[in-house]
Amino acid sequence: MVFDEFSATGVLHVHTKRSDGFGEPENIVRDGIEAGLDYIAFNDHRNLDLMDEGWHGRITDGLLTVVGSELQHSNYKSHLLVYGVNEVNPVGHILDQLDHVLSLKGLAIIAHPREVRPIVPGIGGFPWCFGTDHPVSGIEGWNWMSSWKGRVDPSNVWNRISFPDDMVRHPDSHAVDMWFETGGCLVGGADAHGHRILWKDVFNYRMLFSRVRTHILLDSPLREPSQFTEALRLGRCFISNALEGDASGYRSALHGGKLYLKLPGTARVTFRQKGEPFRPPVFLDEGVHCLGPAVPPLYIEIYRGGRTWIAEGRWAT
Repeated sequence: MVFDEFSATGVLHVHTKRSDGFGEPENIVRDGIEAGLDYIAFNDHRNLDLMDEGWHGRITDGLLTVVGSELQHSNYKSHLLVYGVNEVNPVGHILDQLDHVLSLKGLAIIAHPREVRPIVPGIGGFPWCFGTDHPVSGIEGWNWMSSWKGRVDPSNVWNRISFPDDMVRHPDSHAVDMWFETGGCLVGGADAHGHRILWKDVFNYRMLFSRVRTHILLDSPLREPSQFTEALRLGRCFISNALEGDASGYRSALHGGKLYLKLPGTARVTFRQKGEPFRPPVFLDEGVHCLGPAVPPLYIEIYRGGRTWIAEGRWAT
């Protein structure tokens, strides 16, 4: 069985002071280096200012920075993570903005598509409101901050701040259902702003960089933003929660109508095909395993410690 040789581990959906984040890019990059990342993809709202500042394609101590944007509809809902373009339309109907990105051969990934507004003043909810009939490049299936804030209310907010990882255990199943309809890549994002909640610096960049990550599969070591963009365009990626261990050695393959997994550690594994429930989970050791017949599109989920460790959406063989 032949698996992809090269991969890169990083965090996408990161905001700076160029929009509503609290950090400067040089400090955020330093946090990423300390977290062991290979790349950071910035998505400041409605601008590409960091591109003008020379951050796109910059390599700092081995970490590549990619500059994208996060576009939004005129009512602030319906957000898109955008990559691979040198310009954006920052206002107007989100579907017009989507068409513009695609006309430039860029990527447009629906961000936090099923986000729920918490019952706390000052914290919004920004779900996707335009269905699955429009061509998009993928779905953000796991957004750390969106998962955390989904059921926050005044009675539990302090507990959620004190034990945040108890609230973020799995990808958004509704977002995964949406991915089965749209196709494209399935990614995980931090939605990192360096948030301060109740005047506490609780969700700093370094903390979030050690949680949900997106791994991209490559034909050669990561050196250019185009490699990142092309990997997502082809759906050559998977998501991990770094709290449960290093997932960089994970691989999957479809061969002869069967699904094969290369696991970097012991875990429980399940998968489902479109329109079907999850297969019964199986407990597997580190190594290569055949899970039997499978037809894409399919969604794979791998568990450790009561949390999802690895998640992958495969739309093609």
